Amino acid sequence: MIRTVTPGDLWSLRRKPRYQQVLYTERLLAYSHRPLWFALQSMLAGNHRERMTLVLAERGGFALAQAMGRLGRPEQDVIYLATNGTRSEQTPSDYELWFHLLHRLCADAAQHSVQRLYAALPSQHNELREIFRQVGFQAYTHRQILHLSGPDWDQGTRLAPMRAQSRRDHWAIHKLYGTVAPHLVQQAEVRNARHWTLYQPYSLVRRQAWVLGPDDDLAAYLRLLSGPSGHVFSLLIRPDAREQVVDILRFGLAQLSDSRPVYLILREYQQELFEPAMRLGFQPVGEQILLVKHTVVPIRRTVLAPSLEVGLEPRVSVRRYAWPPTVREER
Repeated sequence: MIRTVTPGDLWSLRRKPRYQQVLYTERLLAYSHRPLWFALQSMLAGNHRERMTLVLAERGGFALAQAMGRLGRPEQDVIYLATNGTRSEQTPSDYELWFHLLHRLCADAAQHSVQRLYAALPSQHNELREIFRQVGFQAYTHRQILHLSGPDWDQGTRLAPMRAQSRRDHWAIHKLYGTVAPHLVQQAEVRNARHWTLYQPYSLVRRQAWVLGPDDDLAAYLRLLSGPSGHVFSLLIRPDAREQVVDILRFGLAQLSDSRPVYLILREYQQELFEPAMRLGFQPVGEQILLVKHTVVPIRRTVLAPSLEVGLEPRVSVRRYAWPPTVREER
């Protein structure tokens, strides 16, 4: 039986899971995921678009699935899957339990007006990927997670002349994103200019961003997410400005003042940025495949009605008014 989390499930979540899979997003790299605390929030506030926790308890099997919403967007990220308890021959496999949980999670998300669900899976985990494929998820790109594990081997001091992002830069950043990202990625992510807004209330993750170039024609965009677990950089750069990658990354590293882990996210269509990043001390620590599932189906229909369409004419006759006779007519 699949149900929402209850107070009785919290004791099971305190124990170490038999098998778990954390699907790391940029936010989870900066702020570590705590399944028990997330489940408690879901129980108190209720399962809705912002967060969702589902539990499957059947024939001695106990499994958990959690999804986190994106603020201001009709979207959710599947972030955690786990199974607890002892494994036996009568108990369904972990992947079978997860399949049923994901199927129910997608249905509940659609009921809460969530239009898209995302998942970032380890690229080498073929069994888990097959489960998501059967539920209806489709891959749209890969990305690499790089960790700063060494010093700046170039020992350079030159920094890119970047400036802090402002509100007037939103459309220019979105235009830069449209230049860099392939059409398949843009169709899967459905971003708009408001996506690049930095301010998010009640968030434990701090967001900063810098841009390079004139207001209407940016050459690069560097974003930083900072949390208790580390710092996460993401980069957009125009193809004709790739020689400035090292200076841009060095500028971002100069903004850090603590020793928390530093990560850099690069996607497969940014392969030419890997070598400059590795010269600065970044090393690959993981590869992910990004999946998306749409819960809505686009329907095309005519917006403008034909001018001669039957039924648009008024059916009530217009009342005629008789003007009073003039002086000449009376004579």
